Amino acid sequence: MKRELAPNGGISFLLLAGLSFATAVSVANCYYNQPLLETIAQSLGVSRLCASAIAALTQAGYVAGLLFIIPLGDMFSRRKIILTNSLVAAAALICIGISTNVYSAWIASLIAGAASVMPQFFIPLVALDSTPEYKVRNVGIVQASLLVGILASRIFSGLLADAFGWRSVYFAAAAMMIICFALMFKILPDQQAVAAKSKYADMLKSLWTLLKKYPYLRFASIRASLSYGSFFALWSTLSFKMKQPPFFAGDDIIGALGLCGLAGAATVVFISSYIYKYGAKIFSAIGAVGIILSWLAALIGHDNYAWIIFAILVLDAGMQCIHLSNQTSVVALDSAAINRINTVYMSVYFVGGALGTFVGGLCWQHWGWTGVAASGIMFAAASLIVNALAPLEKRKA
Repeated sequence: MKRELAPNGGISFLLLAGLSFATAVSVANCYYNQPLLETIAQSLGVSRLCASAIAALTQAGYVAGLLFIIPLGDMFSRRKIILTNSLVAAAALICIGISTNVYSAWIASLIAGAASVMPQFFIPLVALDSTPEYKVRNVGIVQASLLVGILASRIFSGLLADAFGWRSVYFAAAAMMIICFALMFKILPDQQAVAAKSKYADMLKSLWTLLKKYPYLRFASIRASLSYGSFFALWSTLSFKMKQPPFFAGDDIIGALGLCGLAGAATVVFISSYIYKYGAKIFSAIGAVGIILSWLAALIGHDNYAWIIFAILVLDAGMQCIHLSNQTSVVALDSAAINRINTVYMSVYFVGGALGTFVGGLCWQHWGWTGVAASGIMFAAASLIVNALAPLEKRKA
């Protein structure tokens, strides 16, 4: 029998490594499409805006999963939910891979996004069950795995699509979800449901109650969400930009730009130990200013690889500052409702991502790269305004 986890009881290195791997491969399902949107548009014979909707619907599906699947973890076995989601995600990815029209790709993308929410079970688990001295470090490791999955997925999909076609990406992703299922079946302990006798409707209502109860949760979620919108305005349109002159980049080159983002992911190594010392408000301001600077660089150097790479580096570093500092501060608000608080935060967060994807695609359609950059700057500036109004979180001395 696997040892049942307990608050502050500690988690093993093997479990932490397994959760980190599962986090990376499951969240990657939401981002394989980004370097491929131009190719998919051509393959399915649709407009770029229709192709962008694949990315937006994947994000919307993730939000739906956060709202309607994650709360189930307080009522039923999280292990069974995670295993089920792995299989559903694998099936949805296969459906995308065999899609012959954009409508089936839209539906399958929505389902794949909803079924890929497993990391939002893992992060609260690590935050709650790690020993106190390793909580921030372990959450930082899983968060870094989340960002690595987001960014490495672009590299992987670009290289694989260039060699074997875009459909092969989804078949490979489905295979990885089967591996994830086998790994979680082997190493993931079960946990007692904290609200097994609760009604599902009451659990959903409690999300709104928590949002009203904690003003800090509202501000942290909104400022992070707006920044995430800026982040996705870039990544959802970058493939369109890089396919044009003077770049004429292939899917492999566009995907490889994710390596620049991986360097930004290294930010977590440097900031995790300073979050409680200086607070999420400072890191949110630093991150938003960094994102604005990155967009200015992307606008000034729009036809130069060096400027684009610099913009990606700064953008990803800024986003990591904002997300890690805000998520680690909100999950500390109420240990008895940690999963639902994380659900509220991540739902609002991904609404921002979906909105940024949609607005970015719309701006590209009408105003090109200048319009996309303007939308990215406005998202980040709005985050700065919300941050200025936000209260300070309670931190340990």
